[in-house]
Amino acid sequence: MRGRASAAKYPVRMTQSRAEARAEASRTSRNRFVLVIVLVVVVVLLVLGGGIALAHSSSDTAAETRLLASIAAGRTAALVNVSLAFNWVFSPPIAVIVGLVAAAGVFIRTRSWITVLHLALLVLGTWLSSEVIKVIVHRPRPTAALADTLVPNPDPDSYPSGHVCFAVGLGLAFFVLAIRSRARVLVAVLAILLALVTSGTRLYLGIHYPTDVLASLVFSTAAFIGIETIWRRYSGGIFRSQPPQQAVPGTN
Repeated sequence: MRGRASAAKYPVRMTQSRAEARAEASRTSRNRFVLVIVLVVVVVLLVLGGGIALAHSSSDTAAETRLLASIAAGRTAALVNVSLAFNWVFSPPIAVIVGLVAAAGVFIRTRSWITVLHLALLVLGTWLSSEVIKVIVHRPRPTAALADTLVPNPDPDSYPSGHVCFAVGLGLAFFVLAIRSRARVLVAVLAILLALVTSGTRLYLGIHYPTDVLASLVFSTAAFIGIETIWRRYSGGIFRSQPPQQAVPGTN
């Protein structure tokens, strides 16, 4: 009789252990989520505060302007044309078209509207949030003599760069979608190159200060991590009945 009673209790103990393990895993996941979001908010606030300080600093602006002037003095026609091409591709109207083409390509590859939504939230969230910071900071662009002959009538706010933030969001979004594929290393390299080349072209055209570009890289990466963290936390519950997302370029 005692043996039967012990056997009957064993499944109960296993069930309790599993429940405790699930509860512990849930607490760990929640704590990790909160930590990441707090860190993202801190980084965003630091970028925002730094931008406001730079917008009111004449000495920092003068030093950066001299650097941009030295870059402008060494421009070549070929690099100017490359920079203008990036300026056009990632300008707001064309960037929207680029995003739509990317979304169409992802849908053709995965046949998943959830994956397309994931891509859109990552890219648009990273890009549009930078526009909010830009309006709040309201840092004037570099002196007109450096850029207006190449990029006439740019939007007046300089910090951060929407072009750079869009490039970072697009590159990182494809990396996240390709994270389980064989192409993930290639996609990561291309994403880094896209962000760095876009950043360089903004300086080469004299359309942004170096600190604008640096803040863009930091802010867009933080914003992207925040959006991706929120997606991973809540998308499973929202789309529970849907099939899992697929990696974009290739399979395991």
